[in-house]
Amino acid sequence: MSSRSLGSSRASALTTLLAMVAILGIGPGAPAATPANAKSPLGINLLRVTYYSAEQPFLDVFKTSGVSQATPSGWYTHGDSTWDTGEAPYLQLDSAGYPKTLSASTADPHSPQLFTSVGVVLLRELPKADAGVGLPYRPGRYVVLYDGQGKLSYGFDARLLSSAPGRDVIDVTPSSGGIDLRITATDPKHTGNYLRNIRLVKAEEEALLRAGQVFRPGFLTLLQRFSVVRGMPWLNVNGDGGRIASWSSRPLPSDAGWGSERGVPLEVLLQLCVALRADCWLNMPHQASDDYIAQAARLAHATLGVDQNAYVEFSNEVWNGSFEQYNYAVAQGKAQWPAASVTPSEYNRNWFGMRTAQMCDIWTAIWGGDAARVLCVLGAQAASTFTATESLKCPLWAGAGHGPCARHNIKAVAIAPYFGDAVPEAWTSQADGGLASLFASMTTQNDASVPAGGWLAAASRYEAAYHAALAAYHLPLIGYEGGQSFVGSPRYREGSPLVTLYFAANRDPRMGTAYTAALNAWRANGGQIWVLFQDICASSQYGEWGALESFQDSVDPLSKAPPKWQAIQNFIASNPCWWPGCAGHVAAAIAPTAERR
Repeated sequence: MSSRSLGSSRASALTTLLAMVAILGIGPGAPAATPANAKSPLGINLLRVTYYSAEQPFLDVFKTSGVSQATPSGWYTHGDSTWDTGEAPYLQLDSAGYPKTLSASTADPHSPQLFTSVGVVLLRELPKADAGVGLPYRPGRYVVLYDGQGKLSYGFDARLLSSAPGRDVIDVTPSSGGIDLRITATDPKHTGNYLRNIRLVKAEEEALLRAGQVFRPGFLTLLQRFSVVRGMPWLNVNGDGGRIASWSSRPLPSDAGWGSERGVPLEVLLQLCVALRADCWLNMPHQASDDYIAQAARLAHATLGVDQNAYVEFSNEVWNGSFEQYNYAVAQGKAQWPAASVTPSEYNRNWFGMRTAQMCDIWTAIWGGDAARVLCVLGAQAASTFTATESLKCPLWAGAGHGPCARHNIKAVAIAPYFGDAVPEAWTSQADGGLASLFASMTTQNDASVPAGGWLAAASRYEAAYHAALAAYHLPLIGYEGGQSFVGSPRYREGSPLVTLYFAANRDPRMGTAYTAALNAWRANGGQIWVLFQDICASSQYGEWGALESFQDSVDPLSKAPPKWQAIQNFIASNPCWWPGCAGHVAAAIAPTAERR
């Protein structure tokens, strides 16, 4: 890495960062931890932001759209009888992503153009609350605020009640359809005063939005007891967000929507951490330049409070061959060490270890005297300690100032000790649909597909093996994800008996018991902070990942909450963080870096 990427242009970079911070109304010096999370041993992963996300974290619902200048496909272009004419790439957008005119650019191959309006869909196909018996989102009046001149129309669940310049009031009756919001006319006087800065907010929360708040109070309340927030899904690190290489190409807070494939702006994630007074876990894109990494470090340092830590991880699951970043690391490793004769996995692990080490050094240099609050994490596969130790050793990165990578400010190794996997379809023919057999498999090998001792015992063995393997490096073991992992896809779809079994198991009180057992084993095996996966997510054939299935699930009193949520909250209440140095901090502090081998 160059010295320039660490130090030069600092003044101009900070000016830009502080300007972005001003847009969001945030700044350094956040207050210390709340009593709810000061000693919490658990963190939480977020859910990727989309218009159909079960999380719905923002006061301004329009922010869940994918609208930005870089992602014109966030708009639908509507014809007189066509839902989407596919002409979004030819819209003439401003820097935030709003159309300055309803006339297509000359690049549009259709002449005349097919579309007559542009729009977005919001709050669509959300899961019903309380195991399917509640509403998918909040009913009642919503307010639409906007700047400029033009006309908006509303459909599906919404109908217009009143309209005044810059402010419409709509009445909403929730269904799976959501809200269809369209621009049907803009800049009628051709003065450049087109419709822009569109915001959609629940009527009773309009004052909060106007005051500059970003997040729904209910969302903040749900997350208030977690000491770390991991933003990997928000940043869409496994998708287009991982391909962002330059700082100038990142998503911005000024974008009309934050729900595109490029992910949520870093500034917004940091603001959430400040609002929660929680530590912030940031994942750097696998294609990120040194300058991007340095700018992200400066932004985090300028934004987080003096008692907040920054967990920083290079990409996500680079060891996982199902992700693009795995092959990217293999290719980069081969280019870095063309004369080496090693396996693809070794190329992957060595290059990943090197890049993690470089990232850690950049963040440490940027934070300077505050570097103790940078908790640089090396991610690894729970089932294979090799994925950690090979990256810590990184033998291919030889030479002065290079390997072993463990000497480069890495402060923890993180794994994801999930429990559960495919169970026999034959179990679904049992009288209870297979529930008793599935929960027996947690602690007993009741089928050849179940590991010895059951799913929980297998996860516990992984944890114990890591604790032993990391002793030589004096590194703590933490969890970047984890929880139950019964998944029907790709073989089984929603409505099939097996996926129905998984849904029922996820909502069964015995799942809460399994979570409690998993968390207790993690503590017994020497694990420190565990950032569970994930906060709010609809169940599907692709898994039942959410501690809650809907942002409207009942949680007060706690006895009405889903079993997983009860188990997690009860564990936090009964288990103040147990490792040295964690008490009294916003989140669990990782042990100081010791001499590495």
